[in-house]
Amino acid sequence: MIPVTAALKAVAAAERRKLDIPDQVRAAAAVQAAVEAAARQDDPEPPALPDSAADVAQAIREYAAALQLADATRRAADRFRDEADQRYVDAVRACLPAWIAGLQKEYTALMATVRKAAAKLPADLSQLDPQRLDWNNPALTAAYNKAEGAAVQLDQLVNDRADMVQVAGGDGGRDNALYAVAALPEPTTDRVLADEWLLLSPIVATWRDLRHQPVARWVHLVRQDQIDLSLATPGEVRQRASQAERWRDAGWARRSAYTLTGAQAAVTQYLSETA
Repeated sequence: MIPVTAALKAVAAAERRKLDIPDQVRAAAAVQAAVEAAARQDDPEPPALPDSAADVAQAIREYAAALQLADATRRAADRFRDEADQRYVDAVRACLPAWIAGLQKEYTALMATVRKAAAKLPADLSQLDPQRLDWNNPALTAAYNKAEGAAVQLDQLVNDRADMVQVAGGDGGRDNALYAVAALPEPTTDRVLADEWLLLSPIVATWRDLRHQPVARWVHLVRQDQIDLSLATPGEVRQRASQAERWRDAGWARRSAYTLTGAQAAVTQYLSETA
């Protein structure tokens, strides 16, 4: 069961991105909060001790009834907790496709900003280190600042998307930050035999190597034309990561054969079995 905290994080992320929060989500949130408040309510404070013995007995009986009601209320509310939590989680999960679509528009615009700036930046990614940049070059400085601003926003967008998809079980998988924003092409027998993985694997490796250099990382991504740049829907990151595994394993199948015909058959069989 997805914890309700995942739904809360998803909604908070959607609000940060100024995405629409449907009324059914707010209604489910109110129900969940009401149940949670009832399940966590404190015992009532005891009344002041009366001055007369006759009044003490009555005060104790009334306080005992109040304690019993509080305890029964907590126990009753606890019976509704799972249902209320699940209703809220389901309502939030249903919003994910629309939210991801909303993020895609912003993602595309930010990537366009990086792409435009990248055309004016050094071809050597190592030169995009702030310590090595020629800050006396106004055109270069302006382009870098634009790329840096977009990179910061892209990292924030990717983090918010990750918070959102937690309500659907999260992304998981290796290189999930890359596959959240990019997709490898489908491996085919012809592409595998042509060793196209040799063109794709450096893109992935460079993305990993630049994890502490956000500007260079995003510039690297927009400069390549081998992989598709788009935000992944919930669950799609795992599918994209599995494509990388298929590329690698299909390559092993090709190399395990002794002839071109055998390689073609081995790759075709592997790809059909993992489609």
